[in-house]
Amino acid sequence: MDDRRDFPPADLAQLVGSRLCHDLVNPISAIANGLELLALSGTAPSPELTLIGDAVSDALARIRFFRVAFGAARPGDSVSTREVKEILSGLYGSGRLAVDWQAIGDLTRADAKLAFLMINCVETALPMGGTITISPSDHLWSVKGTGRRINLASPNWDALTVSGGEPAPEAGQIQFALLAQETGNRGCTLSIQKDDTAGAIEIQATRL
Repeated sequence: MDDRRDFPPADLAQLVGSRLCHDLVNPISAIANGLELLALSGTAPSPELTLIGDAVSDALARIRFFRVAFGAARPGDSVSTREVKEILSGLYGSGRLAVDWQAIGDLTRADAKLAFLMINCVETALPMGGTITISPSDHLWSVKGTGRRINLASPNWDALTVSGGEPAPEAGQIQFALLAQETGNRGCTLSIQKDDTAGAIEIQATRL
């Protein structure tokens, strides 16, 4: 009797994402610890060490973000507001994009995953930087980006609101396909509003 369990490809992909992020954290954290030991040993600061330190901090921030956005979200898993803000601050705290997380209280990891994927999509529409505001709506999430320039030229935006026939995204745009898949699995719909005058783009996720 063949009792092997067939896992849906989407579930396997999320587990692979979680595994990669989990395994990469340790060696990168070891580099960060090594830099701290060098500083404690009296090694003089240098542009080279600063460059390495900045790269390590950026890598750790991205891994924490990707683990939530691309990893598995098991039923019952939760994320605190403090952790969410730490992750977003680490990734966007010193760059051209600012992120304003307005949700209060803990949330399920699945809801955090959905919000992070929405943030990742809105980020692509702000090539010159700006501010991304995340707030809970009456239905689920509202993620709004404002900046000097809004760019929705990517065909991947169609994948969020049109079912079927969308081109396969490039690796750097995979968040669009994952967001469409996530909302479909959860029985949600997405709406996109663009305001060229105000330089704003907003995605709203609504429960059916």
